[in-house]
Amino acid sequence: MSHIKIITPPDKLYTNNLTFLLIYPGKIIKDEFQDIIFNYEEAFDVYLYDIEHKEDHDLNWLLDTCLSSDIVIFDIDNSPSLVRDLASFILANSNTYWLTNSSDNVYNILSKKRIFTLDFLKTQIGAELEQKFSKTSTI
Repeated sequence: MSHIKIITPPDKLYTNNLTFLLIYPGKIIKDEFQDIIFNYEEAFDVYLYDIEHKEDHDLNWLLDTCLSSDIVIFDIDNSPSLVRDLASFILANSNTYWLTNSSDNVYNILSKKRIFTLDFLKTQIGAELEQKFSKTSTI
């Protein structure tokens, strides 16, 4: 079982752990994510942006965490309009994978990393961990 830290705004951790940012994940995505990372022994930092009240949004934290996370999962359909307004910035990052049920969207122009499940994470996590460990072992 992996060691998982859940981090929410305004907090940040500065570690060498593999970091994920989940933006408004639905229950199915949360469950699928948990099932996948449960099988690893490594430590993970999971940033969660799922704000209930409009006045509590910290968009600077969200954008900064998008840039600093290894993997971002953006559930567009569950996000409020305030966050969807930032979709072009979030999707333009190479570390962002996104979900939507909409068949008519322009997001494909910004990013080809549309996903329907989190199955890709099984190989992506291994690749990210290998890359992180190879960086730290050469120093």
